[in-house]
Amino acid sequence: MQPHTKPCEMCGKSEDEYERQKIERETKKKEMIAFIIGRRSVHKFSKRENEIFDAYFDLGIRDFQQIADNFGIKAYSVETYYDRAMDKLLDMEFEL
Repeated sequence: MQPHTKPCEMCGKSEDEYERQKIERETKKKEMIAFIIGRRSVHKFSKRENEIFDAYFDLGIRDFQQIADNFGIKAYSVETYYDRAMDKLLDMEFEL
């Protein structure tokens, strides 16, 4: 069976576009759940890890260099703090 590639006659979007949007919404939902759980567990993260999470998720700054410039640190450090926080978050018992 071939995938549907003909655009919808009513909206003009293809099924591929719908699937892409669906996946994007699911990813954002998972990010938000992880963020909320992270906020509930704020005592498990360092001050800097919380600041990086806030910049990344709450402010929506996705560029580590821009976050680094805002805090006066190196982009590598931002990446390290982000990775540590994500590791701690993923070690917690929760279900997405």
